[in-house]
Amino acid sequence: MKKLLVLVCIGLFAFSFDVSAQTTAALDTVAAKSYVGKYKMKDSPFEEIIVTLKDGKLNGEAVGQGSAELAPTKETDIFEVVGYDGKLEFVRNENKMVTKIKLTMQGSTMEGEKQP
Repeated sequence: MKKLLVLVCIGLFAFSFDVSAQTTAALDTVAAKSYVGKYKMKDSPFEEIIVTLKDGKLNGEAVGQGSAELAPTKETDIFEVVGYDGKLEFVRNENKMVTKIKLTMQGSTMEGEKQP
C-alpha cells in the first residue's frame, strides 16, 4: 500500500511539473536583443513604443502611456503584455530581421515600424 501511495505522489508531482513547464516559456536573451528598439506606431493613441531588455526581461513602454513587462509565450516572437491583457507580436522580414510589431489590446490591433 505504501508503494502505491508513493507511486501516486510521484505521478502527481511529475504531472504538475509537466503542466507548469508547458505554460511558462523562458526568454532567450540572445534572440530578445533583436526585439530591442523604437517602433513608430500608426493609427494608435501613442506615437512610439520603446522595447528594452534589462535584467533578462523585455519591457515595452508606450511613450506617454506607461510601460509593461513583455512575457514570452509558447509561440515564437509573441509576448504577453503583463497587466494589460494584450499581446505583442514581433514581425520578421524574409531575412529574419524584426521590422515591425503588432500590438493587440482590447480588441484592437495597432502596428508599428521599427526605426533604424
